[in-house]
Amino acid sequence: MLKMFIKGRYFYHIFQHRHIELLQQDCLCEDLKARLKIKSTYHNSKAVELGSLI
Repeated sequence: MLKMFIKGRYFYHIFQHRHIELLQQDCLCEDLKARLKIKSTYHNSKAVELGSLI
């Protein structure tokens, strides 16, 4: 049961990371790009952390 929960969180962070990366590519405002980059990095690090638990 715990492993399923961890996989769910892993896929959530992967989805968020990819979604934010797409938003960042289409963004014109440099300030917004910087904020999206921070969020993308956070979700990527969480996915890597959870990936090591799977």
